[in-house]
Amino acid sequence: MISIYGDEPMGKQTSPYIRKPKYQYGWDWGPRIVTQGIWRPARIEAWDDARIEAFRVTQEALTKTEARLSAELDVVAGEERPVTVQVAVTGPDGQVTQAARTVTVAAGASHVAVPVSIANPQRWFPAGYGAQPLYTVKAMLTDGTATIDTAQRRTGLRTVELRREKDAQGRGFAFVVNGIPVFAKGANLIPFDMFPARVPESQIRTVMAGARDANMNMIRVWGGGYYLDDAFYDIADQMGLMVWQDFMFGGSVTPPDREFRETVRIEAEEQVDRLQAHPSIVMWAGNNEVLSGWANWSDRIAYKKAVGADEQERIGVGMAVIFDRVLRDAAERRDPDAVYWPGSPSSNYEDKPDIDGDGDRHYWDVWGGKKPVEAYLDSCPRFMSEYGLQSMPEMKTIRTFATEADFSPTSPVMKAHQKFLKGEGNDRLLFYIREKYREPRDFAEFVYLSQVMQAEGIEVAALHHRACRPVTMGSLFWQINDVWPGASWASIDYYGRWKALQFRARHFYAPLAIAAERKDGSTKVSLISDATTPTEAVWRMRALDVDGKVLATTETPATLAPLSATAVATLPDATLFASGDPAHTIAVAELLVSGRVVSRTLLSAAPKTMTLPDPGLTATWAGDHLTLTATKLARAVWLDFGKVEATPSDNAFDLLPGRALR
Repeated sequence: MISIYGDEPMGKQTSPYIRKPKYQYGWDWGPRIVTQGIWRPARIEAWDDARIEAFRVTQEALTKTEARLSAELDVVAGEERPVTVQVAVTGPDGQVTQAARTVTVAAGASHVAVPVSIANPQRWFPAGYGAQPLYTVKAMLTDGTATIDTAQRRTGLRTVELRREKDAQGRGFAFVVNGIPVFAKGANLIPFDMFPARVPESQIRTVMAGARDANMNMIRVWGGGYYLDDAFYDIADQMGLMVWQDFMFGGSVTPPDREFRETVRIEAEEQVDRLQAHPSIVMWAGNNEVLSGWANWSDRIAYKKAVGADEQERIGVGMAVIFDRVLRDAAERRDPDAVYWPGSPSSNYEDKPDIDGDGDRHYWDVWGGKKPVEAYLDSCPRFMSEYGLQSMPEMKTIRTFATEADFSPTSPVMKAHQKFLKGEGNDRLLFYIREKYREPRDFAEFVYLSQVMQAEGIEVAALHHRACRPVTMGSLFWQINDVWPGASWASIDYYGRWKALQFRARHFYAPLAIAAERKDGSTKVSLISDATTPTEAVWRMRALDVDGKVLATTETPATLAPLSATAVATLPDATLFASGDPAHTIAVAELLVSGRVVSRTLLSAAPKTMTLPDPGLTATWAGDHLTLTATKLARAVWLDFGKVEATPSDNAFDLLPGRALR
């Protein structure tokens, strides 16, 4: 098999046989840089009597009045001997609960479980649903007089269920946390750098804070990278960001050898032991696109034909053993408080992988298949775990790797920083820009329009997914971060700068939202609520010309049911735009709560051919507060601060005629 990215030597693919980050062999958003050597701290541990080999904290029961935990230790001793395990649990309020158990451990490995009961437990919730109280659990191994070894974990108390009820569309896929069906809003996370050893905690925190501030509640750790540092999961715990954790298998066919599976078992058990106490981890997934690739990809189909039926079966059975037995056993036995899923996309071996009706989907007909953005509206998948559109990073980032002479989509430098289609991906960017907007007049406009296209396209998809609730219960776009500066699907670039998509995500992932899905001359309007209680609101539809004249207005009161999406109207274009001239008219859909606009969507009958006037923008400063005013419609306004590093409270926004934004 050969790489589609142009970096892997033709016909000499080696990455499937090496337990090493797959992305380092080249991907369509990063270069091929195959590192080697020890890159995390290494040490030699010596012990005499006994030691704690592994320490896990699991929940046996959780009610309003009591949490029953089990502190589980794998103890290795040099000889049979009595030991005492003392466990202290410190709650978020500082109160300490203690328990102890004295047992005789055997020479070699022994398992010791110490039950602990916590009164009036405080539950950990995903962002947007409650607080994130954390408990510190410390275990001490003693011989009755002296401490032999200690171990410590921080955890949160919550329940997680993957609800997969059968219905008319197939079978559901909903994360239920503490009894609440949570619509997962978020993005996929790739490694933070081509060189993992140089990633500071501040870089991790920047990306994760960006996710939280954009109203995300889930991050999927993609399976083509590496198992992240503890700091990542600590931050996720603190911020209430649920983690969908792939095991590190990214696309490649796995070797069928028994010896390989044994190394995978050891790897999986060690990683689950290290991470399982984190309440943010709600799912362990066996792989990224290994199962769907084996079933659907043309190169895999050709490979299966080439190797013959016997070898095809041997490889297929080997994969099933890894993903349905080895990894499932490691996850379910060692982290029973999370869910196991054999791959992404997958249907848990109940049906074909990567289908709308069962399991999660990776949808790439838009972008990869060149379908229009409106194709996102064609179906309601059960859970969309991957979809995306590319864009360029902003000019400030581009200037870190290019000079003025390189400012062309086809320059060698720009193509070297575009890994899609072996460097020809900027043609795909131009294809989607031309679909929605006019021809870029220069390179800076190409960069700007690529970001507007990405932001507005993903907004269409994400709001559609949310409007499909409860059929669809998750939308994770590809991707939130970058491994280097270049063209990619990221919403936050390598230097932590927000693209237009990241700013728009804050709006389309807002707890209360209005979706207006326009296709084939008709617009479906839906009201969306992630709140757990009813919300009194008003939805408003206005038709305006670009100069600000109101052509029509309707306002309708509505009670948004908790945790819901409700279709409230379907409007033909003639009604939506009040029969205004398509070249000069927009429709504005708004959701108001207590008289304040909490969500807004703009629609146009002919966005590519609209005649947009000079918006008459004026800017005034008061300290670090900027007020921007428009006399006429200002579409996709982008604030650029030149050499100053600044992130405004909003950007990439539409400013209505006669309105101000501060």
